[in-house]
Amino acid sequence: MPGKTSCTYADRYISYPSTTHLNHVKWAVRVDWCYNGKTVSNIRHYDYMKDNGGGLADYQGLVQNQLTYPGSVHYEATLVKQAKIVLCVVKYGCYHTYYPLERFTLGNNGSYRIQQQK
Repeated sequence: MPGKTSCTYADRYISYPSTTHLNHVKWAVRVDWCYNGKTVSNIRHYDYMKDNGGGLADYQGLVQNQLTYPGSVHYEATLVKQAKIVLCVVKYGCYHTYYPLERFTLGNNGSYRIQQQK
């Protein structure tokens, strides 16, 4: 029998140095979810630029955005988000593209695991 429903969140980011290395580019994912010891529910998630490296980062959107539940019972959920971020310098053009990825595995006890890939 499931217990009382509680809710929690995780907010994590991936950081890259900017051209000057004085500023950093930080792309973040926030996920909110509820749990009751048996299932995971009410999952809400979004990504955002936490720091644009002093205006050097051009966020070009998500290339992957997937939420899955393994099996028929929602005892955990997996959220995968991957963004496209291009670093550019005014008057010179763009010089690097990043595809940061964050994979959250959300547990029915409020815990989570994360895998990050730069």
